[in-house]
Amino acid sequence: MTGETFSRLLKSLIHFEYKPVIVLGGFGEPLLHPSIIEMIARAKKLARRVEIITNGLLLTENMAREFIRLGVDVLWFSVDSPHTEAAEGSSELFSKIEMLGALRRSMNSHLPETGFVFVATNSTVDQFPPLLRGAVRYGVSRYMVTNLLPYSADACNEILYTRALDEVKDQPSPWSPLIQLPRMDWNERTFTPLSQTLRTRHNIRIQNASLDMPAGRCPFIETGSVAVSWDGSVSPCLPLMHSHVSYLHTNPRTVDRYIIGNVNDTPLAQIWNDEKHLSFRKRVQEFNFPPCTSCGGCDMVEANQEDCFGNTFPTCGACLWAWGVIQCP
Repeated sequence: MTGETFSRLLKSLIHFEYKPVIVLGGFGEPLLHPSIIEMIARAKKLARRVEIITNGLLLTENMAREFIRLGVDVLWFSVDSPHTEAAEGSSELFSKIEMLGALRRSMNSHLPETGFVFVATNSTVDQFPPLLRGAVRYGVSRYMVTNLLPYSADACNEILYTRALDEVKDQPSPWSPLIQLPRMDWNERTFTPLSQTLRTRHNIRIQNASLDMPAGRCPFIETGSVAVSWDGSVSPCLPLMHSHVSYLHTNPRTVDRYIIGNVNDTPLAQIWNDEKHLSFRKRVQEFNFPPCTSCGGCDMVEANQEDCFGNTFPTCGACLWAWGVIQCP
């Protein structure tokens, strides 16, 4: 992103009633930007919170000091393919996270908080418990676990949600009994019966917390978010920020980019209140889309152009973010 585009974006934020949360990340590595420190300093003056998502490989001691001095709120480390030795602290990434914690203590600061974004796959899911055990050592205060969005046919073998997608449509029936479970040990004796219970279509609560599978719900629209690309283009969400092909049920699915404006041409507040964008947000909040993730019965699922309910581009029934499969800070 050029300095001019970033300046136009920040200038747009002044016109909003509430200070926004700015997250630098998405698709790409923010620490590659030569002006990242200056961008953070300027963003902190206008934002309620500033967060960064990074793979951590470019984090230097001087950069970490600047993040602490500027008061970056959360530094998220995306751990896409951790190794067992990494969980034991021998990797370069984990040594940098330890370095960040040591600098925080020496500078008498609790910011930035350290977060892990863990991509769970068949190959990595066993490595999550060791990462959790290292939370105190590394000063990690936030963990976010997400599934893998496969961009190749081979990657489909790594996903952990084949059955979860099949059960998305299985909402609890209003005629099903309410089951209220207490706190209980999860061990070899209880795991099987409890997991079988949780997979039923009954209305299940644990200490009054509902475990019902939610209906389609866009985490971006519901939180009032937009995604601004490097060129200033504004999209309603991260999945629509770029055109790409991913795989659903081992079949390729084309998602075309959807742009609602550009901050180089139009202030963000005007884009946000544009009638076309308001109409799209209303449609997504109602979420009258077919459950394509659990159906897949027609070729309309192969793209986000239209669906069997008559919705036109962009359609959201096959969005894995909306069905709680993929998540990000």
